[in-house]
Amino acid sequence: MASAPMAPEAMLARLRAGGVTAEPIYAALTHQPGADADAIRAALTRLLAASLRPADRGLARWLLQQETTALAAAGHGVSETLYTLIAAVARYADPDDVLLLWRAREATPETRAGVDVEQFARAGVERVRRRLQTLIRTDGPRAAEASGALQWLDEGLAAGASSDLAGYFAWSDERFGLHVSGPT
Repeated sequence: MASAPMAPEAMLARLRAGGVTAEPIYAALTHQPGADADAIRAALTRLLAASLRPADRGLARWLLQQETTALAAAGHGVSETLYTLIAAVARYADPDDVLLLWRAREATPETRAGVDVEQFARAGVERVRRRLQTLIRTDGPRAAEASGALQWLDEGLAAGASSDLAGYFAWSDERFGLHVSGPT
């Protein structure tokens, strides 16, 4: 007798709890060609955004990685799930997330056109710039990505992206349904 599919609310609770109960859910949501986890990822993302907690950063990052991988494998397209996860990860304002956000932006032609540079600025323009410059100086495997991200950031700032960051962040939170439970 097959068990009934797990509701997204129960999945999110298990993912937040971590450990052994979360492992099968992570496995089911890991992008595999031909697998259809898109709808589940979208439902989880909506739930996560509606009740974002300080401890959810790792989960938001992981979901963004999965969504980015799925879109990049398709070679085209963009999703509300991706935009919402970018906003959620950016909400944590950690400059170490900048390359993850950059990879999401670079996934497809549509994401390159649709992702806002202001999401990078959520971690603080100078903090992000310093992080990217450090990655470039180390000349490691992430240096080329960091260089592209820094160029995009600088071009966006030159075009006026920082003119009303507070207003943009309020709009972004509302647009993507981000409701924070505690500091992020």
